[in-house]
Amino acid sequence: MLTGFNIGIHATKFGYVERENPILIANRFESSSSAIVMDINDIQWLLKVVPLAYKALKTLSRCPKIPCPTSPSQLLSSPPLIEQREEIASPVCKRRRVMSTIESDGGRHRRIWVREENLSRDVEGLFATAFYHARNQEEFRNRAGMTPQVFDMLFSLVGEQLIKNSIRSPISPECRLFLTLVYMSNAESIQDLSMAFKMGSSTVRAIVQETSEVLWNSLEPAFMPQPKALNWSKIAEGYQRTWQVPHCLGAVDAKLLDVDYKGESDIILLASCDTNLDFTCIDIATVTDAVNNQLQWHYDFGSRLLSGQQLGNTLPPEPLQSRTEQKENLIYAFIAEHIITPYTTRYLDFDQFHLNRHLSRALTGSIEKAFNVLTSRWRLLSQPLRQSPSNAVKIVRAAVVLHNFVKQHDDTYCPVSYLEELAVCPSQQKVPNAWLSSRQQHVDNCNATI
Repeated sequence: MLTGFNIGIHATKFGYVERENPILIANRFESSSSAIVMDINDIQWLLKVVPLAYKALKTLSRCPKIPCPTSPSQLLSSPPLIEQREEIASPVCKRRRVMSTIESDGGRHRRIWVREENLSRDVEGLFATAFYHARNQEEFRNRAGMTPQVFDMLFSLVGEQLIKNSIRSPISPECRLFLTLVYMSNAESIQDLSMAFKMGSSTVRAIVQETSEVLWNSLEPAFMPQPKALNWSKIAEGYQRTWQVPHCLGAVDAKLLDVDYKGESDIILLASCDTNLDFTCIDIATVTDAVNNQLQWHYDFGSRLLSGQQLGNTLPPEPLQSRTEQKENLIYAFIAEHIITPYTTRYLDFDQFHLNRHLSRALTGSIEKAFNVLTSRWRLLSQPLRQSPSNAVKIVRAAVVLHNFVKQHDDTYCPVSYLEELAVCPSQQKVPNAWLSSRQQHVDNCNATI
């Protein structure tokens, strides 16, 4: 009943002043036996108060519950209600495009989750058109750097770690892996990939970083593990058989990679390989002081190698097998222009000329060719990375371990015909000798003889 409703509401709680004493209204209600007696002023007043009361109750129901003060001191010390009111998030929308304001984890307010031009991603995006509908062998390999069969094998190893859970429709793990491979294989810019895949630039950048980290963590233990004694023996036998270089743990070279990101210094990729052009050890350095030749290595391989320290898990010294009369134990060592330098005098004797010839053939046919294959198949490494140094390290490591993985499972990755036509790495990627010449020495200083 309207009059009963009028009596039951305390308008003063909502900040409104009572127009008439409720007791008088109750007496007037009791005096009527058959109908409710109300004048036009009461009806107009109710029409104004009821909507305001309903709105006030609805607002109070959305505010957090605050304990009622029990004493005057608590009443004076309690903060105002408006300072304790929390931000009420709008209900979650099932569509991709959320027009209401939602506070993200970074503290910014996002009005639109997916832009209008990207809503057709699942139909017109590069992943939908090039991955499912045009899955030709050659076309797919040109885009992703591998055949569809090798892609499926790779996805079986890393797919579970690329799955994302979200209240919205997440980007599929296949799309995340395919996007990262296209980025590395074709050296496309983030902006171009954003338009092709119909995603935001920040989304593309985050996908590349996360997928690169997953690729390294998943593939490194199986396809580029830390060599053990048996692995070192096979590497040494390969260099002895192929290039007639004894006691060789691998050829080493370094390439300078352009970061081109907010004035950050470049990074150096130092790697060793076997005679099959598989990388065995890598290290990445950041140039901290180019004037004083100061490098900061991420692992211990580069620092120990250039400082002349013996790696702890290599083979012990032993005599050369080619010289039965020599009983002296000789160490196993890496060959590189920065570690074992060729003789540079004008007149060389037969042994010196023989040494220079074998060193040059071994370095050119192994590590230089491995770097040429790496930068030609994963062309991102031959272009400015335009990433922060920490993100660039993730991408470079992923490209190196992908080189080993694809080479072992795809015969068309670097066949003999491809190696013969392979272009040489750009000269700007050559590391200055002063940066890596902390311990240059001839082969006779290492007690090794060819």
